[in-house]
Amino acid sequence: MNESNFQKNTNKPDDEIDIFEFCSRLWGAFKNFLISIKELIVSIIVFLIRKSLWIAGFLLFGIIVGYVFYRSLDPYYITSIEGDTGGIDNSVVIDHINKLNQVIKKPLLLSKHLGMNVDQVKKIHYIKACYGIDINRDGRPDYVDFKATYNPKDTMKRRVQSFVHIRISVYDESILLNLREKLFEYINNNAYIQNLHKIDRDQKKALIVELDKEIAKIEKLQEARIKKEANTVELGQLVVLGNEPETRLFYTDILSLHNQKQSIQKSLDLSDEIIIVIQDLTPLGQEEITVLKCFIFFGGVMAILGLICSLCWQYRKKIWNLIKGNSTK
Repeated sequence: MNESNFQKNTNKPDDEIDIFEFCSRLWGAFKNFLISIKELIVSIIVFLIRKSLWIAGFLLFGIIVGYVFYRSLDPYYITSIEGDTGGIDNSVVIDHINKLNQVIKKPLLLSKHLGMNVDQVKKIHYIKACYGIDINRDGRPDYVDFKATYNPKDTMKRRVQSFVHIRISVYDESILLNLREKLFEYINNNAYIQNLHKIDRDQKKALIVELDKEIAKIEKLQEARIKKEANTVELGQLVVLGNEPETRLFYTDILSLHNQKQSIQKSLDLSDEIIIVIQDLTPLGQEEITVLKCFIFFGGVMAILGLICSLCWQYRKKIWNLIKGNSTK
């Protein structure tokens, strides 16, 4: 046996021992980590038990504050309007309406935008506009995204951009009809929206004129061709001129142009106003913060505050010494 083979054989047990030792140390470190986690959890539980009177006292106080806050709230009422803006991009109107909600806490500015007195606008809780969200892809909104939860990356859902949904929330339902009227005036009086609406209608009217011209051309060509080849061409067919004329049906083109014209004319008639109301003010519903939400919020905040206060009390001497040390420096 040569020297190299002997060295390989003598190194092999050492390698196996090193691997075994490495695994043992790794397991020991993991075991110590689990023990540390367990001790930490036990320490936290013991600490919370010791401070349970502090936490329970602050929690009870938070629940009382939550109940007082709940009783002090004014109930507010909600209603919705569903509409369409014809040929205008609905996002333009949605953004314009949501600008009102940005100044909802500024009564003077909101009063100027809506043309209502300050006392009336103070009774408005919020005004929001958004799109509906389609889940089953049938083209109709399954819910309205008033809470802005839609994620564009979610391919299972999509916005229905053919409708505008407006939600109005008020503290006093007596201002609702006046608010609706002023809201529509606020939209209709916007110069940019007015220009978009006018451009859309002018373009539709011009397109109808051009369609009428094309229909007239085909009808004249049809009439001339029928007179020329009355004995050879069947009624309802048209010969296309070229090197090798061939016969084709003409009525499908005429019907297609008439269909386009009727569709545009329908859209033009419907879009006489900037906003086409599909569903007007829905029955009022009362919307309010539930007492349970108040209990959870205020109780949770006060419980955390009680825990912090108990820590400060337990280590008050160290904190005081630290403050004194910093002040002397």
